[in-house]
Amino acid sequence: MSQKTALKTVGILVLISVLALTINAILVKKFPDKFGPKKHLKQVEDTDSKNKSEADELPINEMEIVNTTKNNRDVWSWPYDSAVPVYHHANLDIYSGKTKEEGSLNGITVYLAMDRVIDDNHANAEEMADTDTTSDDYPGSGQQAELFGDAFADAEISGNDNLNGENSESAENMDDSEIVIETIPNALVNKKGLQTNLDNILQYTKESFTSLGAEVIIVDSKYQTDTQKAAFIGQDILEDFLEELAEQNFKSERLQGLIEPLKTIQNSPDNQQATNDFFPNVGVSKDQRLLLDVERQYTDRIFINILYGESESKEISGSRVSYLGNETTAIGAKSDVIDAESPEKPAYIGYLIEDRKRFAGLSEKNISQLIPGLAYNGEEAVVEQIIPSLRLINLTSLEIEVGQKSHNFDLQILNSPDQQKIFAEAITNSCYEYYCTDLP
Repeated sequence: MSQKTALKTVGILVLISVLALTINAILVKKFPDKFGPKKHLKQVEDTDSKNKSEADELPINEMEIVNTTKNNRDVWSWPYDSAVPVYHHANLDIYSGKTKEEGSLNGITVYLAMDRVIDDNHANAEEMADTDTTSDDYPGSGQQAELFGDAFADAEISGNDNLNGENSESAENMDDSEIVIETIPNALVNKKGLQTNLDNILQYTKESFTSLGAEVIIVDSKYQTDTQKAAFIGQDILEDFLEELAEQNFKSERLQGLIEPLKTIQNSPDNQQATNDFFPNVGVSKDQRLLLDVERQYTDRIFINILYGESESKEISGSRVSYLGNETTAIGAKSDVIDAESPEKPAYIGYLIEDRKRFAGLSEKNISQLIPGLAYNGEEAVVEQIIPSLRLINLTSLEIEVGQKSHNFDLQILNSPDQQKIFAEAITNSCYEYYCTDLP
């Protein structure tokens, strides 16, 4: 190609470029919606939206009940591995070595619940009339007098004299609808007072946790059954998990579908069909397994349920701590065959057993050290038990008997607001030690 031809070709290309730029400028000016930068941006957004819709459903490695196998306890069981991918990453290393001070439990969530003495639906029938008399042998006033009345005696005869004497006479003068007396060894129990003590301990525990920076959620007292409590906590965690998925451009229609049955269980406790379908009496349903697999990711959350001990022995006193352990491997169907219609479901073996055991030990230690009068004097202060409230929730969780309801000395301690605050501190301190120390 000669130099003249090359120059001519370059000139033509430059002219075409100038014409193209000029035409584009005219089109953008006259039709900005079609040819302007917004059109290009929309194309990019459409592409991103398309890519998102193609990869937004969370993959779940779900298994049918008929494909489960028996474990070494000859019980059908779900696999240990989670069916739900881990998307909630709780970094507990950041708590190691922290001193106990304001903010040391930032990021920890605590669910607090109780087994009520008084059923909210029948509260009026459970209340006792106030009494303004006290015993010389067991002095008390205010809340203490309200709880125990004047029925304290060391001897059984003395107790009977109280029951058949002044108290009986005064009771006859009261309307039957105003008084409900439950007799236990050497005492009259005012259920309203006992309930007040539990309420106080729960509130003091919340305040103590909050002072260390933890978020505290008290399970509403209207949720009185174990399945209602489990459904409330399960819904709360599922909603948080789905929100985390959304932040990472994922969703799960399968997990979203668990929300409605959980709401039904909370709000319709008499709907046994819905409750048993999700939370069967034996084993774990297909839906429940997914919920437990999501909950096991939340190692930065704990669940504590408090209640009175029901020991009938006069010799047993003090606070006992229970956790759910390896016996869960036996809570499942033992039939020769199993399918989706079997009333008994496979066992679940993915509970946080070691975490629960350590937390239970720390809780018992703190209670017995801070309130020696409530140190459990039975055979096992820390006991592994198959407890519904702990089987239905896969968090690091405990059930704590604050004291024995039939033991006067326990009730005397628990009736003191100062001791209630110390009990709350014991619970909080055990949680601090669990997350921030290596104490066994």
